[in-house]
Parts: sequence; structure tokens; C-alpha cells
Amino acid sequence: MTAPPHNILVVDDEYASLEVLALLLTGAGFQLYTAADGQEALERLAEAPIALVITDYKMPRMDGSELCLRMLADPRFENIPVIFSSATYRQDVPRPKNVVAFFNKPLLFKDVLSAVHRILNSAPSP
Repeated sequence: MTAPPHNILVVDDEYASLEVLALLLTGAGFQLYTAADGQEALERLAEAPIALVITDYKMPRMDGSELCLRMLADPRFENIPVIFSSATYRQDVPRPKNVVAFFNKPLLFKDVLSAVHRILNSAPSP
């Protein structure tokens, strides 16, 4: 019997970025949920058990940092690991404690996939 796929939420206001990550991750066997900003991401988090969030930093309505802080403040979401991806966020800037990896855009897909597998294999199931 195979394990059910991990649910991953990808958050980005750029449709092309969402599409590329969706193709990469569904091709690797993950179940994908998407959101265009942090506010929509919070709604998605409430809809399904999410094992990992990959979010852009700079987005309208609610950016990635605010999303992470809201997740940390909610007991339902506080233990979900987050990967930041951004073309504008500097890695040396302090970030919320639930951010476990950071990737500059354009993304190197093998690195992202490797990090996703590493994080999900070390995290408890949702």
C-alpha cells in the first residue's frame, strides 16, 4: 500500500510561477493547492491538511512574512513548515521561525524538489 500524497500549498501572485511549481510538484506525486496571496492562502489552509507551504515573499494584500506570522499565531497551522521563494527578499533579513528554506527566483527546480523531499521526510504527517 502506498502512502497518500503530501498536500503542498503554493502561494504566488504570479500565475506563471504557480503553474511551473504546480507542474513540477504534481509530476513528483504531490497534491497541490494554490493561492494568489497570503489572505487566500489562509483560506486554503483551513480547507485541507497541508504538509508544506511554498510562498512568494512580496505579494498584494498579504505578503509571505505576514502569512507566516498568521500561521504561527494559529495552533492549526503553527507547525507547518514554509519555504520562501522570492526575487526581492534578501536571505539575510530576519524571517519567521516557520521558514525552513529560502530560494531566490528564478528557482532551480532540482534544489526545490530536493528541499521539499527533505522537509516532508523529516516532518510529522498532517
